[in-house]
Amino acid sequence: MIELDSVEHREDKTPTDLISSVPRIDEPISYEEFFREYIEGNKPCIFNQNFTSSWKARKEWVTCDGSPNVDFLEEKFGCADVPVADCDQKHYDSQQKQTLKLSDYLKYWRGDFSSLPHLKDKCLYLKDWHFVRAFPDYDAYRTPEYFASDWLNEFWEHRKDVQDDYRFVYIGPKGSWTPFHADVFRSFSWSANICGRKRWVFYPPGQDQYLRDPFGSLIYDIDSEELKDKTTYPKSMEAKGKLEVIQEVGEIIFVPSEWHHQVWNLESTISINHNWINGGNIHIVWRFLAESLDQVENAILDCMEMEDWKGQCQLLLKATHGMDFIEFYLFVRTIARRRLQHICDCKQVESVDGWCVGPTHAAYDLYQIKWCLEQLVEDKRYDSISSFEEMEDHPKHLLDDIIKVL
Repeated sequence: MIELDSVEHREDKTPTDLISSVPRIDEPISYEEFFREYIEGNKPCIFNQNFTSSWKARKEWVTCDGSPNVDFLEEKFGCADVPVADCDQKHYDSQQKQTLKLSDYLKYWRGDFSSLPHLKDKCLYLKDWHFVRAFPDYDAYRTPEYFASDWLNEFWEHRKDVQDDYRFVYIGPKGSWTPFHADVFRSFSWSANICGRKRWVFYPPGQDQYLRDPFGSLIYDIDSEELKDKTTYPKSMEAKGKLEVIQEVGEIIFVPSEWHHQVWNLESTISINHNWINGGNIHIVWRFLAESLDQVENAILDCMEMEDWKGQCQLLLKATHGMDFIEFYLFVRTIARRRLQHICDCKQVESVDGWCVGPTHAAYDLYQIKWCLEQLVEDKRYDSISSFEEMEDHPKHLLDDIIKVL
C-alpha cells in the first residue's frame, strides 16, 4: 500500500533553488520521504541497481556478459511491430520515425543487412514501444513503490473506449539519442536501464527560456555548436542549473516535471520508461494545458469569426498537446471517483502493478483534484464548452462531491 502520513496542498511546489548534482539513493527510503523530497520537491534523483535486481527483464533480456540478449528478444517478441526513430533525420522538433518488425530491427542491431540494405549506416533507435500493452502477460518488471501513484497509467487501465498507456521500452545502439525536450503533458518520468549506460543532461524548470531561438523554438541538440551562435540563441549563456549524470546498468533515474533534458546511449542499451502524473504535479499539468490553449488561441486569432472558433481551438489543442479540456476532465474524474469510492465505500483501489492507495493518500489526491477542478470551472473558456454541462457527471457536480467528503 502507498500512503502518506499527512495531507497538504501546496499550489506551487516547483523548487526555486538550483541543485549542484543529482542525488543518488543507495538504500531503501520510505515512500513518504521520497514523495516529500523528490515528488513535491520536483527534484531528480537516481536509484541504484539493487532496486531493479529482481526484475525478469534484467535476468532474461541480458546475456551473462551484460549485452542485450538479442536471441531471446527475437524468439519471444520478434513478431511485434515497433516504432523506430532515425537519429540522423530531424522531423520538426523530434526524429523521423518508421515502423519495423522487432525481428527486423534486431537484424539491424546484429549488422545483418542482407534483407534490409536500406538500414545500413543508419543510427536507429527503437523508442516508445508500448511493450506492456503488446505483451500484458509477460511480467518484465514491477513499477517501484515510489512511482506507484501513477494516475496516467491508472486512467488508461480503466478506460474502455480507447486503448493506450504511457509505459515504454527503448532499445538503442551506442550513439543513439533523444533530442532536448520536456516530457509529454509536463508529466514526471522514470527510466530504468536494463543493460547499457546513458548520459543525461538536465536543465531546471524555467531555464528553457534561455535555450530558445527568437521564434521560441527550443534547441534541438544541447551539445551542438549552434547553441553558441548568439544571433540564433542570444540568451544561451544565461541558462543556469545544468546537471549532467551518467546512468549505469540497472539504475533508475527520476525525471521531475518541467525539467528539460537530453539523453545519449553510451553503449548498446535497453531501458524501461514510464510517463506519469499524480497529485504532486497535477497543478503543473493543468497550468501547462491552459497555457498551451492560450498559445493555440493566439495562433489562430485572425480566424476568430469562424463558426465554433473555441471548439476548433480545443481540437487543435488536442492535436498538438495530446489532451484538451474534456480529456483532462475525464482523466481527473476517473481518479477522483476511484478515490471517493475508497473513502466513502471502503473499497480498495489499485493504482498500478498491484500497488493499492491508502486512505490518507486518497484524501491527498482529492485535495489536488479539487484545486484543479476549481481552476477548470473558473477558466474563462469553461462556459463555451457545451460538452461539460451535457455530461451526467459534470465538473461542478464532481467538485461538490469532493468538497462534501473533504
